[in-house]
Amino acid sequence: MVEVRSATAGDVAQIAWLHVQSWQTAYRGVVPDEILRSMSAERSLPGWQKTFDSFPDNLAVVYDEIGIAGFCCAGPVVDSEKNNPFTFEIYGIHVRPDCHRKGVGSRLVTQAFDRGRQLGLDGAIVWTLEALVQSRRFYEKHGGVVVKSGAWTVGRFTLPEVAYGWSAPGLHSRSVPPI
Repeated sequence: MVEVRSATAGDVAQIAWLHVQSWQTAYRGVVPDEILRSMSAERSLPGWQKTFDSFPDNLAVVYDEIGIAGFCCAGPVVDSEKNNPFTFEIYGIHVRPDCHRKGVGSRLVTQAFDRGRQLGLDGAIVWTLEALVQSRRFYEKHGGVVVKSGAWTVGRFTLPEVAYGWSAPGLHSRSVPPI
């Protein structure tokens, strides 16, 4: 496994493919099947291309001998009202199913936190679906604590979500670890 690196334009198609694969495996039983069945790399690609074109520094990848083993999209908080007082957000970490529990996600989250510090942003937040036990355990393993809850609407469905946080100005809790 190689180290984490910034994504390139040549990575975008694999990112779109992995995003769909990750959802269709990890989100099964949590996100309605009709949403998962409707997903495809072809439909996902324009969104990831737009993200890369607009915010190339927000995407990082880990490669192995097969291709992209995982990717992370992270950067400054977009919705400051929802995420206050946090200033850096992990928008998503996706790891190829055969690479789970092999350190890929850990490398990606570490790189994201390093990037947040380099940007001078000292508090991180990530939202995940409340029922995604594997995701929640991952963030807890990396020191995240639940700091918010909400609901995510996708199509005609609304699903409960929680946010994990790592220290931020104005967050007066010793239980929230630094990034």
